[in-house]
Amino acid sequence: MPLIEPEFDSRNYREILNEALARIPAHNPEWTNFNDSDPGITLLQLFSFMTENIIYRANLIPERNRQKFLRLLGIPMQAAEAASGLLTINNPKGSLQALTIAADQLAYAGDVPFRTENALQVLPLDYRLYYKQPISADKKQEVESLYKQLYASYEVPGKQLEFYETRNFTTPQTGSALSKLDIGTETVDGSLWMALLARKSDSVENARNELAGKTLTIGIMPALSEKGCALYPRGLTATSERPSLIFEMPNTSTNKAAYARLKPRSNADLLAQPGVVEVELPGKDGLNYWSNLDPLESGVGDYPPSLADTDDADRLITWLRIRSPEVNAASQQASRQLNVPLSWVGINAARIVQRAHVDVEQLPAGNGEPDQSARLSNTPVLKNSVQIRVNGELWSAIDDLAAAGPEVQNRSPRFASETDTANASVTENIKVYSIDRESGELRFGDGLHGMRPPKGASVQVTYDFGGGRQGRVGISVINKAADLPSGLKVSNPVPTWGGEEGESLKEAEKRIPGVIRHRERLVSKEDYEEIISSTPGIDLGRKEVLPLLHPEQPFQDSFGVVTLLVIPRNDPVQPEAPRPDTLFLQTICAYLEPRRILTTELHVVGPEYIPVWLSMSVDVIPGYDVAPVLDAVRQEVRRFLSPLNGGFEMTGWPLNKYIEAAEISAAAAKVQGVAKINQVRSGGAAGETSAAIPVEGLQLPRLMMLEVVTGTAPSIEEIQGQQPRPADNDGTTQSTPVPVIPETC
Repeated sequence: MPLIEPEFDSRNYREILNEALARIPAHNPEWTNFNDSDPGITLLQLFSFMTENIIYRANLIPERNRQKFLRLLGIPMQAAEAASGLLTINNPKGSLQALTIAADQLAYAGDVPFRTENALQVLPLDYRLYYKQPISADKKQEVESLYKQLYASYEVPGKQLEFYETRNFTTPQTGSALSKLDIGTETVDGSLWMALLARKSDSVENARNELAGKTLTIGIMPALSEKGCALYPRGLTATSERPSLIFEMPNTSTNKAAYARLKPRSNADLLAQPGVVEVELPGKDGLNYWSNLDPLESGVGDYPPSLADTDDADRLITWLRIRSPEVNAASQQASRQLNVPLSWVGINAARIVQRAHVDVEQLPAGNGEPDQSARLSNTPVLKNSVQIRVNGELWSAIDDLAAAGPEVQNRSPRFASETDTANASVTENIKVYSIDRESGELRFGDGLHGMRPPKGASVQVTYDFGGGRQGRVGISVINKAADLPSGLKVSNPVPTWGGEEGESLKEAEKRIPGVIRHRERLVSKEDYEEIISSTPGIDLGRKEVLPLLHPEQPFQDSFGVVTLLVIPRNDPVQPEAPRPDTLFLQTICAYLEPRRILTTELHVVGPEYIPVWLSMSVDVIPGYDVAPVLDAVRQEVRRFLSPLNGGFEMTGWPLNKYIEAAEISAAAAKVQGVAKINQVRSGGAAGETSAAIPVEGLQLPRLMMLEVVTGTAPSIEEIQGQQPRPADNDGTTQSTPVPVIPETC
């Protein structure tokens, strides 16, 4: 039986005031003026307002008690998570000089604050991105005969000419989806070419002088693929197929297409998560390119793309080549199988986090008593941002104060040498504190477990706070940074990601039995289901825990392997069949990594959607409007095949369950106004089929198109657009539309 929360009083202001007015004739019959202007009525209104406030606070007592019980159990509510992103800081029209910008700069998206995570040099230059796109087979036949004659000297044994077109890799625009370029498979040379350009107001020579030896900060947003992440047993090295990026600049000391490799500085895997990389530019002599090439040499082989047809050639300082090391391997055909997908590449970039900073907040002075506590003024507090100083000395954070050492060490003169060694490690975790990030409550030790702040001690704290969905903003929404030097412009070239609301009290209460049982350890299937549901920073729509299943071998048992199938609740690109992206999967992996058994091989993947087409014929009960009934049938069938709330149990289409026409008829027949389901036609990518559509392994259906009519159900090939509309067989003459050139007025 569920526990019912007691409510002491449910009356509101108006009910309290009406009850007081009704009592006037009984207690004071001479009082007959009940207008708002009467002083007595005004007093009753004031007291009614105050009474309502008292009732509201009294009704909160049960909730306050439950929060206190949660803290006694050591199970605090999960705090909100802050959003992250990338920010570019450019100097489009200022003086020709590199400006060093320190970290922790404040930028705003409206009223939402963001702070930069890294320092950078803002270089006064422009850039363009180019790549060499292979031409289509049809166009190749048109140009091959001509260009093979022009470039016959480049055709040597063992190599064949591969024709390409120079394309711009454009930056994402506001309101549009992120672009995607796989430089490993969609280019002829596996490279992305960045043309570093002088600004229109600067000369190329002056720009080279200023840029020589400076540090170029490059931001990279990898295309968020749906490939799952894997956690292998500890002690085993898992070989990764993901290549690392190489940054190169032309070596113009030779006429050959040679490049000097730059040494990048980055702590992130730039093909797995967004981040920035720093490269140190060479001296003035190294900031150059081949300007004396023969017209037929430009853009051939490993030379940069030709800029003959663009306005960028006059402003070109040098080229920066971004490639994967395996792409230029001996086996060119094998190297093309590598995936190096990118969505955005830019310069003068910084990582940002949605947070506000508190330099110093003075807490109540120490009282020398056990279990001292204090509450911060701003919540939720961001992880690893709190620094507490007691009398100017920095104390350390600890998850559990019970693990802290005693304030006074036990020392035996008889065993002094042994106790000195034993107590050395304990002494380090005496001056500690714990913090509840959601409520902002700080707690200190009781003397036996952790040191007590001395009486009268000054306690100061520095911390960051923020988080929530307000940090998820679109492209170019972050556009204000008042503290930066004048002339600098800021913008976020890609949408921010992450940012999730904190846990509610009811959600925290639901976690209590599970947390007490599994203690944050992934052992049983139920442990996986409960712990993955509490992953912060994601909006999880569905999860499936599949023990003994490897995603690459779903039809045989794989001992020691667990696969987690996860689906986000929302997907703006594909809402009917949501897909998890790289950041979604990696957030789950990072949360599960410290909680899994060391010998478990864990895979976190998204579903493989198979396309499904349906065509239905329905009879409507006389008296019902046909259009609303047909629309309700469409909605019910789409719901029935949904990966999130599909199936008869409305928990998502089950795994390994075939799609049968009889079950679809049963779901549609429940719609009010449907008299009969006449016909259900279904099919997949191969066309219409009379058998059930197989859904196996990690597959789930994706309804591509649904046609619901009252007459004859159209064929699957017809709704797929693979056959023309059938002609009417009523004996009338058929017409064929033919366009004509309109007469000139």
